[in-house]
Amino acid sequence: MASFANQLSLFFSVHPRLSLPAPKLEPVPNPKGIELANNGEFGFVEEKAANIQSRRRFPHMTGDRLFRREMSPVYYPLSTFSQHMIPNYTSRKFLHFHRRTYSGQFSEDGSFFYTASQDFKVRMYDTSHAFPWKLYKTVKVEIASWTVTDATLSNDNKWIAYSSITPSVQLASTSPDDSVQERLDFNVGTTSRYHRFGIWSLRFSADGRQIVAGSNDQSLYVYDIESKKVLLRLDGHEDDVNAVCFGDDSGNLLYSGSDDQVIKVWDRRSMSSKQEAGVLLGHVEGITYIDSKKDGRYLVSNGKDQSMKLWDIRKLVSSERYGEVGGYKDYSSHFDYRYQMYPYAAGKRHPNDCSVMTYTGHEVLRTLIRCHFSPPSSSGSQYLYTGSSNGKVHIYSLDGQIAKVIDVGSSDLYDRPSRGQEEEAAARLGRGYSRSLQEEPCVRDVAWHPYLPTIATSSWCGYANEEGGVMLHQWREDEKEVS
Repeated sequence: MASFANQLSLFFSVHPRLSLPAPKLEPVPNPKGIELANNGEFGFVEEKAANIQSRRRFPHMTGDRLFRREMSPVYYPLSTFSQHMIPNYTSRKFLHFHRRTYSGQFSEDGSFFYTASQDFKVRMYDTSHAFPWKLYKTVKVEIASWTVTDATLSNDNKWIAYSSITPSVQLASTSPDDSVQERLDFNVGTTSRYHRFGIWSLRFSADGRQIVAGSNDQSLYVYDIESKKVLLRLDGHEDDVNAVCFGDDSGNLLYSGSDDQVIKVWDRRSMSSKQEAGVLLGHVEGITYIDSKKDGRYLVSNGKDQSMKLWDIRKLVSSERYGEVGGYKDYSSHFDYRYQMYPYAAGKRHPNDCSVMTYTGHEVLRTLIRCHFSPPSSSGSQYLYTGSSNGKVHIYSLDGQIAKVIDVGSSDLYDRPSRGQEEEAAARLGRGYSRSLQEEPCVRDVAWHPYLPTIATSSWCGYANEEGGVMLHQWREDEKEVS
């Protein structure tokens, strides 16, 4: 078996365009990001010099901030008060699973946390008590392949839906007293009843009546739960659809991100031709995840080009213009992100990039790394945050500055397997692994509590990253950090 270095050398030899110069990086802090932050749609970004002077004169101690807020005649929203409370402390306890954790998120009200793992289980935890949280329900996925690819929760917290690499989604009640599962067949109502595909991503609509899903047959589906049929199948992508979401609470606006490097915007009010309303160009490799601000305007995405991008759909490219500028194959290196390092410099951009901001510093390798907007209630959504394949969480200010890096891999809280456990894992994997037991975790998903300065990371860990865990990171007042 060839070494990684030999594989990488071979990879460079068959891609002559890899000698292209590194992209010109934008200034940080970026004036465009500051302007966007100050337009009233996001939290306010302080100028760096003024922020340092303010902290020296008025230390950001909780009691001091409370006093000044209560004594001020001007109303300050909660997000202004708590926007500096970025998690900076890692709990000494964590949740451990014997298989990889693929996703983990809080409910909209923060009352519970749910995870989806490679052991085909969806777990739900009561977060009203101190960590570690109380596990109150586990759902075993009945029809699955490889892993549970995604899970989504209805806004009323009553239903959870989860998918795998199969053409069906399973629906279950979040009540601990209800063990019934319902299978939603996404083949029903399609042109080919026995069409086979797998689902990578899914989301509930705001009213909980519909589910949008992205699949590896280059399509996205809209499924009606009450009638139990597919209302819409859109096959406008040229590769796997890794990520989907609704753009707002109306359910009319859909976003889809694909390995064809583009994000497509769909408006269900004008779908007679089943053509997208427009295309967002900017990534030069496949897109791993998208998250909507739910205002019908802004969204954020992660790409295998090792960048995260902020988008305004008012800047989208028309379908006609997209056809003129050429296909995705002109810009992709076609590297395998699961096993190889990215051959270009991070931040390499599409010549027709229409994104608002580009953020680099994290790694989008090994798996479909997820990114999100910070919660509007506590931070005004002024931060963008993402997992990373090198065991870190990157939290970016809207203006491009790194607000915080949480190093999950250096916390040394995961139990290292013994020699016997190493041999057992090697026998189970059957791949002749010789990787170090100190291999850093891969942070696949990150969840910021909707009202508390708390982040939960869902990581791959253990020998050869074959296990999973959820770790809690909280904000703690530290005089050294605010001096």
